[in-house]
Amino acid sequence: MTVHRHKSTILIFILIMMLPIMGLSQKKKSTAGTSQGSDKREFFQPSVQVRGSDSLVKELRKEVYQIQSEMDRMRVQLREYDDLSAPRIRKEIKRLVNFPEKISEITLKNGTVVQGRILEENLDKIVVQTNIGTLSIVQENIKELKPFDRLHANIELKTDFEDQRHADSRVFIGQVVNKGQRRADFVRVRFRLHDKRTTIIAQDSSYISGESYSFYSGVISESSLSAGESALFRVEVSLPKGVEAKSVSYVTYKVLYDEFN
Repeated sequence: MTVHRHKSTILIFILIMMLPIMGLSQKKKSTAGTSQGSDKREFFQPSVQVRGSDSLVKELRKEVYQIQSEMDRMRVQLREYDDLSAPRIRKEIKRLVNFPEKISEITLKNGTVVQGRILEENLDKIVVQTNIGTLSIVQENIKELKPFDRLHANIELKTDFEDQRHADSRVFIGQVVNKGQRRADFVRVRFRLHDKRTTIIAQDSSYISGESYSFYSGVISESSLSAGESALFRVEVSLPKGVEAKSVSYVTYKVLYDEFN
């Protein structure tokens, strides 16, 4: 049926293109000043006239109208199909994306904690895929292996900080506390001095006096903070040369930290 429609469409367009040649255009009326009985023909006036051309044109127009109606109906069906299938596709993609990945937390006998996806496990070793690459851990060195819970740290100021004002600097002393549910690493506090136009005059930051933590890569953090623990900080912000202490209108601060596996 589709092939028959294509052939009908091609035949219709060929006939439409041949209409001027077949003499479907009528001869223009004679204008004023033109001599009657002139044997000159109008431009593109065919020498052969086809009888019954009006009925042929009507039939062709009817066929074209039917084809256009069929195309409009198909567009509506395609639009309805898209509306029905799109939610199902989005739901399937969401299911795949939200599929939980099994992450394990491995604590070694030396205190090192490794988090990653276990690729292989046997009596001798465990192969783990971590953020820094694939690690092979000997079973004898493992103290504990448990599922990793995707928790986060939340470091806030424990109390109001102390603000010591000097002629050439400002010193801020206080405490931070981890109100989250996991360890925070490389915890630091940053202070900024602003003028009345909100311009930053000076800024500086300092790491807290936290816990010591050794990563499997060999990096050691002296400013980690476990969940529920608190630590002291001291930040000194020096004023630039030529800037007076009275130029400082207000102070802002921000606690920064990282979360490593």
